[in-house]
Amino acid sequence: MEHTRSDSQGRHIQTESSERFDLVVCGGGLAGVCAAISASRLGLNTALIQDRPVLGGNSSSEIRVSLAGAANGNPWARETGIIEELTLTERYNNFTARRESQINDVWDLVLYDACRREENLTLYLDTSIRRVKAEKGRVSSVFASQLASERELEIKGDLFVDATGDGTIAFLAGAEYRIGREGKDEFGEMWAPDKPDMGIMGSTIYFAVKDVGKPVHFNPPPWAEKYPADSVVMKTRFHHRIPGHWWIEVGFPFHTIHDNEKIRAELMRHVMGVWDHLKNQDDHGFANYALDWIGKIPGKRESRRIIGDYILTGNDMMHGRIFPDAVAHSGWYFDLHTPGGILAQSEFPEPTYGDASLVDLCDVPVYSIPLRSLYSKDIENLFLAGRDISVTHVALGSIRLMSTCAAMGQAVGTCAWICNRYGLLPGQVQPEKIDVLKQQLLKDDHYVPGARNEDMADLARHAKISATSSAPLLFPEPAAPQKLDIPLGVLFPVTSDRLECIGILMESSKDTEVTLHLRSTTRTCDFVDESDVARVSSPIKAGAKTWVDFKLSAKTKPTSLYWIALDANPDVVVFGSGQSAPTGTVSIHKPFKKWHYLKPGITWHNLEPVHQQWILCPRLEPAQYPYEAENILSGVTRADYWTNLWISHPGQALPQSALMEFESAISCDTIYVTFDTNLGLFPNLHLPNWRAPDETARDYRIWAQINGAWKELGLFRDNFLRRRVHQFKRIKVEKIKIDVLSTWGDPSARIFEIRLYDESSM
Repeated sequence: MEHTRSDSQGRHIQTESSERFDLVVCGGGLAGVCAAISASRLGLNTALIQDRPVLGGNSSSEIRVSLAGAANGNPWARETGIIEELTLTERYNNFTARRESQINDVWDLVLYDACRREENLTLYLDTSIRRVKAEKGRVSSVFASQLASERELEIKGDLFVDATGDGTIAFLAGAEYRIGREGKDEFGEMWAPDKPDMGIMGSTIYFAVKDVGKPVHFNPPPWAEKYPADSVVMKTRFHHRIPGHWWIEVGFPFHTIHDNEKIRAELMRHVMGVWDHLKNQDDHGFANYALDWIGKIPGKRESRRIIGDYILTGNDMMHGRIFPDAVAHSGWYFDLHTPGGILAQSEFPEPTYGDASLVDLCDVPVYSIPLRSLYSKDIENLFLAGRDISVTHVALGSIRLMSTCAAMGQAVGTCAWICNRYGLLPGQVQPEKIDVLKQQLLKDDHYVPGARNEDMADLARHAKISATSSAPLLFPEPAAPQKLDIPLGVLFPVTSDRLECIGILMESSKDTEVTLHLRSTTRTCDFVDESDVARVSSPIKAGAKTWVDFKLSAKTKPTSLYWIALDANPDVVVFGSGQSAPTGTVSIHKPFKKWHYLKPGITWHNLEPVHQQWILCPRLEPAQYPYEAENILSGVTRADYWTNLWISHPGQALPQSALMEFESAISCDTIYVTFDTNLGLFPNLHLPNWRAPDETARDYRIWAQINGAWKELGLFRDNFLRRRVHQFKRIKVEKIKIDVLSTWGDPSARIFEIRLYDESSM
């Protein structure tokens, strides 16, 4: 209902709109976008309200923070589902790198286009929520101002999502919240301060510069901060690179919400001062660079955290806890910035900057996020998604990255559909319908730790699966040397019941011996257990490089993960490769007390004396075959507890095929296919532009055998997505076959999963 109010002289005052939705998503960052898209795709009439003209929050072209998440802290851990779809679409259509301060409008357009395509989604841009109507523990509507159109809107809903970052809706509705740091006594978190305080993380604005091909001057404004050549700030912050710099951060002692405008003015002072230092103090290599862009909106890291039925803690994360109501995952380390940010001039911006060995204490494995942390305990129809969820300050340091926030968004958007379908409130889904929620999330390519496909409607689960060929585990040829001055190792999948011998290419400056340990684990992110399955020392003579054999004769458990560790020996050089690691393998090293995933392309400031993107390349006897066709029906679509991936033999030319056979003909009308987009690549650094990752199927064909004859269901060209859904007229089939005709560069066909449904009868 709409009506216009006028004053006594007939002048237009405002338009009031009253409209009701199944779900109202408040906040258009990645958490809100993914919540709205997931709900609308499942049939909910959904509203998405954003107070800016563009979507994406901190990742938008207005702020330009690059995407990161679990993959930046753990192997094979990138968030999938809707955020993977959006990221791959942007990479396929964009020419720029996706790094700090370098995000352009293509990302904004991808997000806008994705929302506009949803028939059930109504988008409200430039719409600022000012107050809420809440009665008896429920929100019934939000009131918003759409400034450019001079409209005042009341938007009603049955369910709401607070994805505002600041927890604005929950706060206005009277929900309990926290702001500040908990003391160590409350939860026993290692990284918590001794006493509670307000020293939370601050906000940042980025800036970008451009090489103009000739020397150019920069004259700072008189209000810019002064950073002379001997500035203590520059001694405690790594700054010899292309901007922007995340450590230009201001928060405490300011209030990150109420003092937002003061913080922005303070950040502008420091941005100008840092650029003045880079241009005019000593030679930083920026003589030919000019300012190109400066952010005007502070990118916030922390403010209110709304209390749910469970407060997720840093201890949960350190132990990689898998909750019974797990609905999303993360794995970034405890990235807790120094209170005050750049105002704390003599302190490092975060602990590992000053002492890299602290990575041992703040590193976390892949862990789960429980549904009970994703809704307010006080407002019974209000979901939470993003950095305002129910966590401690320490836990927020890990969970606040945007790809993780996007995963939370998809989880609550899907949960809203469960609530709508079964007449439930968010707090009633666990335990009554949590398994239904998990299965829908998995169907939509969203990762849920500890869960696998048990969808009774998936007809493919009853098929016999085979393929034209399968690849053995093949490491790249070792050519890149690395000194064995710290322990090095590699994790790999094992299919045999014994490992007889492991060979490693080495050379030594003198006669010596090297010790190898064989150890087992259950996850690709877990190197904690250092119990030896076998331990062998082998001699190596001084001279040219040679293969050194470690004869283990060790009993192993098929379809399990093992890792080898080489003790440090500074006289020895081992050879590995700078090429991509085979799926399900992990390069690891031990610079201090703990073993760490060797993150390609990431340097922890003097932490790693190891080549970036380097992996040890052993020869295994007997050969291992972890990429068989049966992985397509494993129920898991990433390398975690196993590879879960079919890979055709690289020595056999494409096309290669996967074939499903049924005991008797079945009726179906929809095929879901999940391809490999290399979840080991970081979304902000290593995903290629204007194309898909090499491993992705580019061209493929789907066939169905009907009454003994093959019928083509479709030929699909230039695919760049991980998950594809193909619908067709209902048919009765005996077999389904997928031919992978080409990839974007890899010699093998790769498929994680095939699902088959008769959706017209569901």
